[in-house]
Amino acid sequence: MTTFSPILLLWYIFPLLVLLVAQVIVKLLSLTKRFQMKAPDLAVPFLLYGIHKLSAATFGTTIFPYFLISLLSLGIGLAFFHAYFYAEIKYGRFFKMYWRSVYLLSLLLHAILVILNIISLV
Repeated sequence: MTTFSPILLLWYIFPLLVLLVAQVIVKLLSLTKRFQMKAPDLAVPFLLYGIHKLSAATFGTTIFPYFLISLLSLGIGLAFFHAYFYAEIKYGRFFKMYWRSVYLLSLLLHAILVILNIISLV
């Protein structure tokens, strides 16, 4: 059982902080115009690190390898999706859809881990 600490509170609000900082970086460097990047594109590696730390705090061990396997399965599934519905795989569209899907899944898993951590504190 974990105890509440200020560091744990930091991991609870970590996605919000990362998105705010990423949004500032995107605007300052005008990455949207030059590379068509958005704030979630920059936030993914930091969210993956947050998932690792928060799962270690919640369960005592990390679930990151299992999440990595699910991300690899997502890539295979998206490749099949693109091949079936578009009859070809355009790499730009595939990687953009994959990276944004990784962002959504990592944000969802981070929220689930926060809820599980709060439940384990009670």
